[in-house]
Amino acid sequence: MSINLPNFIRTNGLLIISLYMLLINLFLIIGLSVSNLIIWGETGRIVYIVFFYHVTGAWLSYFSFGVSLVSHVLYFKYRDLKWNRIGTISIIVGIFFIAFALITGSLFYNATSGGYNNIFWQWSDGRQTMTLVLFLSYLSYLIFRTMIEDKDKKAKLSSALGIALFPTVPLSYISAIIFTSLHPLINPSAGTESLVSYRDPIKLFILIFNLIAISILFVYLVQKLYNLDLNKEKLNEIIQRKLMEE
Repeated sequence: MSINLPNFIRTNGLLIISLYMLLINLFLIIGLSVSNLIIWGETGRIVYIVFFYHVTGAWLSYFSFGVSLVSHVLYFKYRDLKWNRIGTISIIVGIFFIAFALITGSLFYNATSGGYNNIFWQWSDGRQTMTLVLFLSYLSYLIFRTMIEDKDKKAKLSSALGIALFPTVPLSYISAIIFTSLHPLINPSAGTESLVSYRDPIKLFILIFNLIAISILFVYLVQKLYNLDLNKEKLNEIIQRKLMEE
């Protein structure tokens, strides 16, 4: 089966742009890691690769849950099911990326906790624990939706739950400040040797470039999942109509 290339590019342009940017950034990150490995002579500097993708995953998950909050509020304002659908899809995308952030964060924790001693998780660490709570909270949202069959009731209750769960997002972020945590904080006054210093323009450029690329991917995923959900709903309506006719 032949592929209509112009049509594929037109319908998947955001995906192509995002993947192209992510590929460029991957080479930049590898180059930065290799250069630091040569300069510092430490294999631990390879943690740069994990760091940039961990921050990207965390950012996109927070952004996704923020979009879901706005969408659920708009649902109650306009009573339009499309807003509930967008809110739910944003949560689906956010869950995948918060899971990615948890995994890469554990790897980063192991690499920076001193000695690569196979410690990937500490329940006493506020950021790790609260991020897990965030993940489980929004996972419960999706499970809750599957338990309601009525479309309008599902939209109303799930939107209310989506709004109620959002405080776990800022709590996950500030947990590294208000609780005990080994999670590094972005410090503008830190030296260039810091992984999260504003003073290093190369690291900052790579990080921002990665965030832009992954944000474009978010828009693409939401668009595709939204259209897929609409088509699924239309198919279900056709099936129900056929069953009633029989």
